[in-house]
Amino acid sequence: MPRDVTIVITSDRYGADESGLDRERALLERFPDLNVTLRGEPVSSEEELIRIGHIADALLVSTREAITRRVCESIPQVKVISRYGVGLDNVDLPAAADNGIVVTHYPQYCTNEVADHAMAFLLALNRRIGELDPDVHRGAWSTHGPATTRILRGRVPALRDLTLGIVGFGRIGQAVARRAQPFGLNVIASDPYTSDDLIRNVGVTPVSLDTLLERADLLTIHAPLTPETRGLIGKAALERMKPDAAIVNTARGPIIDLEALAAHLAARPSFRAALDVVHPEPLPSDSPLYRLPNVLLSPHSAYYSERSVETVRAETFLSAIAVLRGYLPPTVANPDVLTRVALVPDPARETVSA
Repeated sequence: MPRDVTIVITSDRYGADESGLDRERALLERFPDLNVTLRGEPVSSEEELIRIGHIADALLVSTREAITRRVCESIPQVKVISRYGVGLDNVDLPAAADNGIVVTHYPQYCTNEVADHAMAFLLALNRRIGELDPDVHRGAWSTHGPATTRILRGRVPALRDLTLGIVGFGRIGQAVARRAQPFGLNVIASDPYTSDDLIRNVGVTPVSLDTLLERADLLTIHAPLTPETRGLIGKAALERMKPDAAIVNTARGPIIDLEALAAHLAARPSFRAALDVVHPEPLPSDSPLYRLPNVLLSPHSAYYSERSVETVRAETFLSAIAVLRGYLPPTVANPDVLTRVALVPDPARETVSA
């Protein structure tokens, strides 16, 4: 006899229109032991999340839903919260464990896409693509002829003469390092939670954050958002950097103090930044970053490819299904919960290729 369960997708990316859940319904055909009610119900407040949690056995959430201790204590029926993506800064993991809720996610999500986006930013900054394109559109080439230096707004050093500093050396940081090395960049990295031996094994030199700030011509951030990394790059850190350095952020917006960054960019036109993530998102219309010529912006799109979105969608759903069937998902983000919830390995588990 199939067991009745309810799965609610609260992410507005996937759950806004239940007619768009055909992918999930197709996956459910593999599990005749479950009779699943599938709902798409985006939420915009803690109260709405609690309300929908009263009828759900599983919640599939994104970055916007705050899974607080109050939420966890108010949704006794929920057995699993499956997070679309990598970061878990919006989920109170100890609170979920205390209340017997398994939290799972897909750490491999968009590793290649974010690394590609970061590398594209680094190349664009070095080659000054973001400046040259609008200048040429406005007639600079016709005005200045073949004299490239008359068009350029600053130096274009050879990449092979530069040092790339990577802040955070997890999956994405390592993927960026592997992309950067063929360009001849000298790559250094700072990560207090990654061993120096692992960093060296990727062909990268481990350094302290202060050393990285001082030595990097190009800096790219790939750290998670934690209390330690919130505001990590502020006024003091920026002032340690070279006056013509460039900084890239495709990780989490609050890692950089945007007020300090905007002031630094305004005072130092030779310093540049490329940001895919900011705080808040989207940027307010009066943000000075829109008006500064030494900033490249993209709309939190580094994660995106058609393949990455389909993969995370399937893996997030399958992880929730695993828990509902009594099996361990590939990743348990709050392992302390396993003292309260008995799950066994799933011998038939198949993953979707990233």
